Amino acid sequence: MKKNSTLYVSVGLVVLLAMVILVFGVFFLNEKDPRETFNTFYLRFTQVSTLVLDDPVKVNGVKLGKVENIELSGHRVVVTIRLRTDVKIPKDSEIRVQNIGIMGERQIGMILGDMEEYFAPGDTITGQFDAGIAEALGLAGELCDSTQVLLESVKKALNGTIANPEFQDRFKVLLNKAENLEDRLMTMVNTTDPALKKSLSNLNEVTLKVNGLIDSVKPPIDNLFAGTDKVMANANNLLGELEGVTKHLDELIAKVQSKDNTVGVLLNDRMLHDDLVKTVHSADSLFRVILRDGLDVNVDIF
Repeated sequence: MKKNSTLYVSVGLVVLLAMVILVFGVFFLNEKDPRETFNTFYLRFTQVSTLVLDDPVKVNGVKLGKVENIELSGHRVVVTIRLRTDVKIPKDSEIRVQNIGIMGERQIGMILGDMEEYFAPGDTITGQFDAGIAEALGLAGELCDSTQVLLESVKKALNGTIANPEFQDRFKVLLNKAENLEDRLMTMVNTTDPALKKSLSNLNEVTLKVNGLIDSVKPPIDNLFAGTDKVMANANNLLGELEGVTKHLDELIAKVQSKDNTVGVLLNDRMLHDDLVKTVHSADSLFRVILRDGLDVNVDIF
């Protein structure tokens, strides 16, 4: 009986030890410390790509939490994270979905800011998304698809032009016509070239003759201009003399019109003019009587 009791106690201890090992193993594998407490935050992203549950949340490069849930909310993705209670998130912090491996592994990366205002547990924070290798591979796939479409378009264009027998025939006809036109142009050039050269030669001769004619008539023209200069000089002298005569006439007219001389007095004194006219008339009458009747002179002496 005592032996069975010892067996039962041993089995119980083994089971209890196994349970303890199991509990601590679960916490160890899940990287959980039973003594740690966590706060919950909600992060909003435009997309999260290959981010999955239990991916790490690192603060300034230190793992201090993990992803608890991922769900679509409207046009954005809301990620629920658990973060240690001793971590405070300033409101100017930078939060991103980051790529951390060549196979597309992701994490939530936080760079804490310097503000003294902090997000409260349960707040929703807007983050940003960093493209990684998965997006690059997706873009490469789209590029391959676009390249294939482009190659198909080029192939179709070639089949419709160069590879088309009808196009080749038309192109050959066009080449033949171009060669024909070239031959005709060469013939025309060879025909007109001598005549053109002769015309240019004649033009040079005419130019030389015109230059000679201009050189021959240049002296007479120069003499003509020299004579013209002399005539102009004489005309200028004549004009000067005429101006002198005009000046003298103006002075003479001024003197005649002045009352300071005899002529001026006679011209300007109306009474004297009338007396002279009367005297002239009387003398004229006397001379007419003498001519008609003769001169009768009576001399009385005492």
